[in-house]
Amino acid sequence: MLCGMLLCAASSHGWDLSPTPEFPLGNGADIAQDGSDLQADIRQAGNNRASITQQGQSHQASIQQSGGHNQAELLQYGTDQQADITQLGWENLAVVNQYGLGNQADIYQRGAYNSATVLQNGSYNTASVNQIGTANTAVISQNGFSNNVSVTQVGAGMYVSIQQWN
Repeated sequence: MLCGMLLCAASSHGWDLSPTPEFPLGNGADIAQDGSDLQADIRQAGNNRASITQQGQSHQASIQQSGGHNQAELLQYGTDQQADITQLGWENLAVVNQYGLGNQADIYQRGAYNSATVLQNGSYNTASVNQIGTANTAVISQNGFSNNVSVTQVGAGMYVSIQQWN
């Protein structure tokens, strides 16, 4: 019986016999922009991956995902950057990296086992993370002057880490 189970696992996972469950992503979306007055929006439902990279000035980026096992990444270089990630569901990952002046990052997650990471390098940085649910994690790192962080976590088993330096 065990041999039959291994054969079934091998055929359904491409001979990967690791005990870690795998969740293949349903859809992937990648946007790269270079210039000024840039705006990018991605909306996904299900098990997806989204990535937005912007370089220049006056950026606005938004990713909205619902469901489980979603991944969202925003990477911005330049000035006057605004990033927004909203995830509803479980085991979602949100990452915002911003380099430059006038950075603002907002992450909202509702569900369980979600993770939010914000890295801001520059001046006049603002990061806001709101998480509702169970066992969610928030990590914020800021390097520069005039940094501001707001974290709201409602639920059980939450973790938050904030690092600020200049």
